Amino acid sequence: MSGLLTKSWFLAVLALVIMLGTQVGSYLLYRDKIFPADKDVLVIKREDPSPIGWNFSSDDLKRLKSELDKRMAKIAEREANFATYEARLQSDRIEIEEIKSEVERMRDTLLKDIVEVEAWEGKNLKTLADTYGNLDPEATVSIFKELDDATVAKILRFMKPATIGDILQEMAQQGGGNEAMIKRAAKLSNMLRLSRDDLQAKK
Repeated sequence: MSGLLTKSWFLAVLALVIMLGTQVGSYLLYRDKIFPADKDVLVIKREDPSPIGWNFSSDDLKRLKSELDKRMAKIAEREANFATYEARLQSDRIEIEEIKSEVERMRDTLLKDIVEVEAWEGKNLKTLADTYGNLDPEATVSIFKELDDATVAKILRFMKPATIGDILQEMAQQGGGNEAMIKRAAKLSNMLRLSRDDLQAKK
């Protein structure tokens, strides 16, 4: 026996047996703590649930449907109002175009009448200028006293410069150099100048 204790293999086997014995003893000693026994658990088995049925006539769905119907009605009303407004706008646009066409037609007619009147007035003024130009300046000035400055200036425009000069001279000297007549002669002279400047600008 003492000889075996000197053998290394024997000692290794002995150490292994002691270690295994120690582990087995520990397992048996602490088995309940390491692997506690299952406790009784109360298990309640639920019966198979019945299928849930949806009730589409519920108060909530009815309220939602009512609100949706009201909104749809408002949208339809707005669309109808827009359609009415668009139709009225189109009608107003057509009426405006008709009025515009009528105004343009009246304008063209008026311009034509103005041109005809101006042509007639020009012809009439030329006749008067020829008539007054054949009178002596004193008689012409006497007639001009009864006419306004604008009319006199228009008649003078159709007269020869020499005739105009004689008439204005007579006007300034008449009544011994009457101040009012001198001012009128100067005013008529200035109106003629402005009128001729306008004619030159138009040319």
